[in-house]
Amino acid sequence: MKKTKMPKTNNVSPSISEVYDIIAESFDSKRKHPWEEVTTFISKIAPGKFVLDLGSGNGRHSRILIENDIEAIGYDISLNILKTARENELQKVKERIFGLINGDARYLAFRSSSLDGFIMIAVIHHFESDEQRKLVLNEIKRVLRRNGVGLISCWQRTHPRFKKSDLVEQIAKGEKDVYVPWVMPNGEKIERYYYLFDPEELMEIVEEAGLSIIKSEISHHNLFLTVKKE
Repeated sequence: MKKTKMPKTNNVSPSISEVYDIIAESFDSKRKHPWEEVTTFISKIAPGKFVLDLGSGNGRHSRILIENDIEAIGYDISLNILKTARENELQKVKERIFGLINGDARYLAFRSSSLDGFIMIAVIHHFESDEQRKLVLNEIKRVLRRNGVGLISCWQRTHPRFKKSDLVEQIAKGEKDVYVPWVMPNGEKIERYYYLFDPEELMEIVEEAGLSIIKSEISHHNLFLTVKKE
C-alpha cells in the first residue's frame, strides 16, 4: 500500500483538521456504532440539558444525545467531517440538532458557565503538546456550569492497533508521540498524530484544570474519565 505523508509547510506538521478533511467519508464508513461507555453516560443526562460533543466527528454520539432529547452541539475542527455528519449520521435528526460548529477545541465559542455537560471521545490525544492539551481542558472547565459533567476518553498503549508491525517497535521503546496511519479505500495511508497518555498523566492534567474525577475505567483499551466541575 502507498503511504501518504501529509505535506509540511515551513517544517510544521499537518494539522489534524487537514487529516480529517481528507479522511472524512472513509472515517464515517468505518465508525457507525456509538461506544457503549458513551451511550451509558448519555443515558444519565436529563433531557433538555445543553451538552457539547467536542470533536464530534461523524456525529454518531451526537445522534444519541439528540435521540435522548438533549440539546446537542456538535463541534469539530474538520469542516468536511461536519458536512459528512449532517449528510449521513445526522440526516434523520437534522431538524433537532441544536448546532454544528466548525471550531478549535482550544478556543471554545461559548460564554463561560453556559453548558451543562460535554463528551470528548478520542480527541485529547490528537493535540501535540502538553500546553495545547491543557488549553483544551481549561476551556472545557470555563464553559461548564457548576456541577456540569463530562466524559473524556483516549487510547491506551495496550490497544491492538499498537501491536502491528509499523508501530510495535516505537511502543516497545516507550515512545509517546506516534503517527497512526488511516488506510483509505484506495490503499493510501494518511498519518494521524497521537499522544499516548499514561492513565495517571491524563488524570493529573484533568485535575490541574479544576475538574474533579468522579470515575475512571479502562475498557476496550481506552481510558474513560467521568468528570465534574464542582
